[in-house]
Amino acid sequence: MIQPPSPARLLPVGLRVLHLSADREAIALLTEPEAGSARCPLCGRSSKRVHSRYSRTLSDLPWLGIAVRLEVRARRFFCDESSCERAIFCERLPEVAAHARKTGRLQEALLAIALQLGGEAGARLARELGLPVSPDAMLRRIRRVPPAPAGPVRALGVDDFAFRKGNAYGTILVDLERRKVVDLLPECSRDSLDSWLGRHPGVEVATRDRSRIYREALAKGAPDAAQVADRWHLRGLALALEEYLLQKRPALREAALGPEDAEPEAANAVGVSDPTNRPGSWRARKEEAARRRHERLVRQWEDIRRLHLAGANVRFIAGKLGVGARTVYRYKDLEAPPPRQTHTTKASVIDPYVPKPRRNVWVL
Repeated sequence: MIQPPSPARLLPVGLRVLHLSADREAIALLTEPEAGSARCPLCGRSSKRVHSRYSRTLSDLPWLGIAVRLEVRARRFFCDESSCERAIFCERLPEVAAHARKTGRLQEALLAIALQLGGEAGARLARELGLPVSPDAMLRRIRRVPPAPAGPVRALGVDDFAFRKGNAYGTILVDLERRKVVDLLPECSRDSLDSWLGRHPGVEVATRDRSRIYREALAKGAPDAAQVADRWHLRGLALALEEYLLQKRPALREAALGPEDAEPEAANAVGVSDPTNRPGSWRARKEEAARRRHERLVRQWEDIRRLHLAGANVRFIAGKLGVGARTVYRYKDLEAPPPRQTHTTKASVIDPYVPKPRRNVWVL
C-alpha cells in the first residue's frame, strides 16, 4: 500500500515543520530552518550565536489545488569576526526564497505558465491550479527573463518602429530564419546600424524598406550581404504600381488595341456605343442603379401581395421573404407597384457656366 508523503517531504529543502493548520481556503505551515548555523553575507564566517528571531511569510506550491502558506521562523545571528562591519546579520534561505515572498519552485512554475500562455490566460490557469496571481504580475515575470544570447544572424530583417508615433522612432532587427527579434536600436540612423553590423558579422541576406539610411548602412556594415525587399514592402510597391497604372488606363487601352479594333473604338468615341455596356458618366450610373433598385422593389411588392392575398399573416410573410415587418405593412395594401423615386441634383453656382454635354455620348 502506498503511504502518503509526510509534510516534511512536501516542503522546500532546508525547512522542517513545527505546526500545520488547514481550512477551506489555505494550508498554513509553521516552519524553521534545519541548519544550526549561518554564514555572514559580508565576511563569510559561520556563526551559531542567535541574536533574535523574526517571521517570514512565503507562498508555496498548492496541495491538491489548495494554496499553501509557509510561516518561516528565521533567525538573526551575531557575527564573531571582529573586523567585520556587520555585527548582526539575518540568515539567508537561498534554497527556499532569497528575498521574494514566493518560494523558488513556485516562481519557476508561474514563469513556465506565463511563458506558455501570457498574462490573461496564464493568470486564469494559475487560479484554477490554486495559484492566485494577477495578469500584470505574469507579464512582469516575462519581462524579467533575460534575453537569450543571439547567435550569428545569416538573414537579417531591418525596419523602423515607433517608440512614440510621430515623435520617436527606432530600428528593429529580426532574425528571419529563427523568427525572433535580435535587437532594438534606439534610433533610425546610419551610424547605429553600421555599428551593430560591425559587432555581428556574418549577415548574408538583409531585407529592408526603401530607406536611404538603411541602404547605405547595410552597404557599409555588410558589403557582402544581398539587400532584398521583404514581402510586406513588395506589397506596398504593388499597390503603388497599380495606382499608377490606373491613372494610365487610356494610354494602356490605346496601346492594347490592334489595327482591326481602331474603327470600332473610333465609332464608340463619337457616340455609337453599345447601350448594354456599363455607362461611363456619373449620371448614367446613378440612373442605372435606381432602375435596378426599383425592379427589386417591384418584385418584392409582388411577392408580398401574393402571400397577403393568400391569407398569410405579417410575421409569416416577413420570415418567408427575409424582410422586415414594416416593409410588409407598407406594401401589403398597395394596389399598384411602388412608384420609382426621382433623384434631383442640387443646383450649383457654376451651372450657368458649364457647357451642356451632348446626348448619346458616353465618356470613356
